[in-house]
Amino acid sequence: MASGTGANEGVAGVSRRALIAGLVAGAAIGSAVGLTWSGPPAAVTQPVAFDHRLHVREMEIACATCHAFAPPAPFSGLPETETCASCHAEPLGTSLEEAKVVAASKSGARLAWAPLQRVPRHVFFSHRLHTEAARIACDDCHPAFADARAPPPRVPPIRMSDCLRCHERVGAPTRCTACHR
Repeated sequence: MASGTGANEGVAGVSRRALIAGLVAGAAIGSAVGLTWSGPPAAVTQPVAFDHRLHVREMEIACATCHAFAPPAPFSGLPETETCASCHAEPLGTSLEEAKVVAASKSGARLAWAPLQRVPRHVFFSHRLHTEAARIACDDCHPAFADARAPPPRVPPIRMSDCLRCHERVGAPTRCTACHR
């Protein structure tokens, strides 16, 4: 230790080791509770090019009419073929997409809708609390859907910063344990 740098290198070495250990431990804990980064959402294809704008904006059908699980559950629920068949058991027009729904209805085939968003496992979320108690419109959090003429192949995830901005604006709880397991 002629120049006195050995002590600094030792401290830096410990700090570096501590940092690496912390990162490894954080990754392990994050992975165990489902906090892993999975990259951008994967593109999905829907069985029918559903026109949300026609149904939501023009016909004024409430989101919960088709997404029946929306209020009580953390997920929106995707409509069963029977839900679509309640209006489309017979053709109402000449749309090729509606013809797919009518055919599925008549054959009893399931329309295999693919979810576009998921609530992470570490998040407590209630659609009922947001849509019924707080009276937040679905398109406040999901603006891309109400005006979509066809399902998007992917949507950006809702981020914690989006939730916090709204919670701060309306005076809702912002403590970690209000929304996180």
